[in-house]
Amino acid sequence: MKLNLLLLILLPAMSVMAQEPDSSSALFNMREAERNFARASVMIGRNAAFAENFADESVIYTEKWITNGKQFSKDRKASPVVLKWEPEFMDISDSRDFGISTGPWEAQEYRPNTAPVATGYFLTVWKKQSDGVWKVILDGGSTTPVLKGSRHNFSFPAGADKTLPEPPMINVALSCKELVDRENQILSDWKKSSLSFTYASFLAPDARMQLNGHVPSTNSDTINLWIAHLDKKLTWKSVGSGAATSGDLGFTYGLLEITGNPEVTKGHYVRIWRKHSGTDWKIVLEMMNLN
Repeated sequence: MKLNLLLLILLPAMSVMAQEPDSSSALFNMREAERNFARASVMIGRNAAFAENFADESVIYTEKWITNGKQFSKDRKASPVVLKWEPEFMDISDSRDFGISTGPWEAQEYRPNTAPVATGYFLTVWKKQSDGVWKVILDGGSTTPVLKGSRHNFSFPAGADKTLPEPPMINVALSCKELVDRENQILSDWKKSSLSFTYASFLAPDARMQLNGHVPSTNSDTINLWIAHLDKKLTWKSVGSGAATSGDLGFTYGLLEITGNPEVTKGHYVRIWRKHSGTDWKIVLEMMNLN
């Protein structure tokens, strides 16, 4: 990994307290879908669980972004490793049929009492299908140093588990175009001035960053420190985007690259964006994973 980052591992500062969602809410149902997905991974294996829980059109990163995640999982060669995870933070759109989930994962050999061989944080985008079932439409993640002990608490933004009046219906294609335009703007500004302020100006005040090699953080000082130590030659190329019909929550994903002498460092990213009425799209969750 060729990010010029400090070796210090900074613990995340949570912007919301641990809580339990209303059991009648869409957020609760989305969390149950995530938990059932994780249980299936242990019981029937990662590949079968992914194939069962991915939408027919789903995006996953496997050395490159592919858009047939469900079929890829069906065809993927089995591995003697069990993949475990637990949702730690979730958010949901005003339409209550589109949301995101993130939390710690670990890979462990199929033997009792073995230490994890790898750990990290996942980032998943969920969408409720026409039959009312929640399915994964995008899945990515980053790695961390092996975590010791449990620090897990579930949280979500205030009011995310409440019923809302009928939300406005926004053209999804229009929202996706706005998101791509914001992607182009942040890259253009970064190339002109690769400073932490430049990047941070696109972040929401309570943004969460998941940077490869670090435990995620919502602390603005920590995030600014990480940004300040990003390689100034870091660039990204948007591959795709998606948004809720309510026009308030969306994502972009793509490839990272640092051109050097003479190597090229590659990786992937996912950005979760939120838009409030009368404002520009802001990044509420950033996941970067450089090789």
